[in-house]
Amino acid sequence: MDSSDRPAEFSVAWLNAYLGARLGLGVTALSLAKFPRGTSRETWFGAYLDAHGTRQEIVLRADHPSGSTDPTPLNQEYFIYQRLGGVGLPVARALWWEDDSRVAPRPFYIREKIDGDWRVPHYADPSPAYDSLRIAVAREHIAAIAKLHEADWRGLGLGERLAVPPNAAEAARSYVATVRARIGSASAEPTPIFLEACEWLTDHAPPAVRLTLCKGTNGLGEEVFRDGKLVALSDWEEVSIGDPASDFAFMQGFAEPIISGGQQIWGMEHALAAYAELSGTEIPLASVNYYRVVRAMNLAVLARNAAVIAHTQAGQAHIRQVWTGTEVYHVCRRVLASAMGLVPPIPASLFDELNQSVDMR
Repeated sequence: MDSSDRPAEFSVAWLNAYLGARLGLGVTALSLAKFPRGTSRETWFGAYLDAHGTRQEIVLRADHPSGSTDPTPLNQEYFIYQRLGGVGLPVARALWWEDDSRVAPRPFYIREKIDGDWRVPHYADPSPAYDSLRIAVAREHIAAIAKLHEADWRGLGLGERLAVPPNAAEAARSYVATVRARIGSASAEPTPIFLEACEWLTDHAPPAVRLTLCKGTNGLGEEVFRDGKLVALSDWEEVSIGDPASDFAFMQGFAEPIISGGQQIWGMEHALAAYAELSGTEIPLASVNYYRVVRAMNLAVLARNAAVIAHTQAGQAHIRQVWTGTEVYHVCRRVLASAMGLVPPIPASLFDELNQSVDMR
């Protein structure tokens, strides 16, 4: 495939030619379809028959034609899959990275597809009959996060791409400094509340109980389940080395309160207790609440990038980027202002809604 034949978009025909060039004759692409969800980047699901006639399932990840709202590069996401796949964690193996403009519409990587679904049957059903299911699935996810936190990030060389705090006491300040550096990565109108929030978060930074590899965005909608079991941790765009409390603040759908018979039988406190039982590490709830504000800051940066894309590339911007650059951007700034006491307190539920408002996959 030469530059004159370069397609304007990914397709089955393109996949067939690409796999043929990479894997040789006898490979046949069967399908390639874009997943409709996702604000920061595109996800495509594909399948092909290898030279032995065996069906293989793959996932292709690329930035939107208008660009990614995520401030981290796509090849960092590939790097994480490359280092974590095949080391005993439920993480898909990375297959190929491609940035040759002669053979593809834009840079992408391909990883294996693990059989399963981000949806868990009946999890969202409000019937109390499924309370035990919700708690079991949440515990399953927490067990996977606890295992991730035990990963030898130094031995895996993750410090080659991720910022490493000088020590546990400086973990939060280091993270805020990283976020602050990302604020200036997009050209947009000044947003004074960002700098105010950075100073506030720096002044109120709690020490970490230890330094671990932290997944970032995680929880319902970000992982792959099969038969109620977690089979793959997905979405590594906000991965970091830092305070494990951040993974509970960035968690979606698995630490919300469950009330039965007038009593709360599950919630963040229960999730932290389950983690402590598994890991031997007690995470202060105050640290989780601190990182909820950091989460709002992270999403504000993403939303600001989306606003820039919507403004400068109106003809190509994805509708979700337009929504993120307006509604989510407003909510993020409101959360930050409330946390710092600049506006009246807002409902705590807004933090949870914000946590689930942007699907990062």
